[in-house]
Amino acid sequence: MTISKETRQKLYERANGQCECTMKECSHHTERCSHKLGPEWDAHHKVTDGPDDLGNLIAMCATCHKNTRTWGKR
Repeated sequence: MTISKETRQKLYERANGQCECTMKECSHHTERCSHKLGPEWDAHHKVTDGPDDLGNLIAMCATCHKNTRTWGKR
């Protein structure tokens, strides 16, 4: 899925430049991740095959996004 530049910008603005991850599987935070979104941040789909819109996306720092890609591979 390709997320438009406009949607990525709106997502970044909504997140105020900070990771929005609250997933318990991420071991480096307990509530919402406190990392700032660096150049490697990514948009994560809440529902894998869902739409590429703000309602189905959360902004994730590189660490949280990496954790989401490895959950099923442990």
